[in-house]
Amino acid sequence: MLAFLSTAAAGNISIKLEAGAFRVIGLTEAAKPAEGWASVVAIYAGNSDVPMLGSYAFENRALAFHPRFPLAAGVRYRAVFKGIETVEVAFDGPPIPTNPLTRVDSIYPSADILPSNALRFYIYFSAPMSRGEAWRHIHLIDAATNQPVDMPFLELDQELWDQNNQRLTVLFDPGRIKRGLVPTNTIGPAIVEGKHYKLVVDRDFHDARGVSLLAGFEKSFRGGPSNRIPPEPKNWRITAPHAGTTQPLVITFPKPMDYVLLQRMIGIFDAQREIQGRISVAANETEWRFTPAEPWKPGSYRITADNVLEDISGNHLDRPFDVDMFETVTKHIVTNTTSIPFEIR
Repeated sequence: MLAFLSTAAAGNISIKLEAGAFRVIGLTEAAKPAEGWASVVAIYAGNSDVPMLGSYAFENRALAFHPRFPLAAGVRYRAVFKGIETVEVAFDGPPIPTNPLTRVDSIYPSADILPSNALRFYIYFSAPMSRGEAWRHIHLIDAATNQPVDMPFLELDQELWDQNNQRLTVLFDPGRIKRGLVPTNTIGPAIVEGKHYKLVVDRDFHDARGVSLLAGFEKSFRGGPSNRIPPEPKNWRITAPHAGTTQPLVITFPKPMDYVLLQRMIGIFDAQREIQGRISVAANETEWRFTPAEPWKPGSYRITADNVLEDISGNHLDRPFDVDMFETVTKHIVTNTTSIPFEIR
């Protein structure tokens, strides 16, 4: 946040807003009341009558109040001192930024053909975004008509952001994916095999500063056949590196897997411990690469995959996404993980 400075005074007390901290001048540490500084100095945001959270400290012969959270652009703040005399001073927060900086970095799945029962998109932004705007600014467009597809997504009030507000998970409505449900039978899937679509992110989507994106973003793709068969680890192709190198171990999948789950649902172990290293995903999420932090040693290793690992249609390693629509399930895996041995020579 840029430093900004405002000052107001009354009697022997002056209050200054400087670089995001409120400073009360004219007090001494010895004057601290038994109830604490919060009993005489309070800061309010906007029209709220609830004091802001923060910490108090004496700095450079002034009582400083540091808000727990940064001051918001365009918000009016009130600083109130209650002593022998009451001092109430209003300050403007930092100016509202207007320069667009944030962009859509990438969207997964990255392939240009997606199964008609694809479960989700991950949209990655280059900086934190505002919450509560997603369903106004994200659209699935039928490329042939240039018209929005009717209600393709599960529009949750609690949007699915990561902790940094930079990755948004957009779920397709499961009622239009699972077989046997009313929306699937009456409306049909959001993605139809053979049709062309655009996932559109509007430029007017605001970042956490309240500023629009640098530009809108479109991902074009075609609908493919549905995918309702669980991934089979026995069909994964393992390319083992040579001992004494830091060449990557490569797993090649027959079909695209979930990009985010690939980052944390597969581990590499030797007889004693998990091997540390760096994971990367390539080839439209059909290739998982593990580069060790230290050179490979000769010996026996194993790949351990959590059975909640999914393909892009939500099929787990141990069950299809719409397993509850089957009368019988012939495949039963009772373990929580799947292990694949390999050798380093």
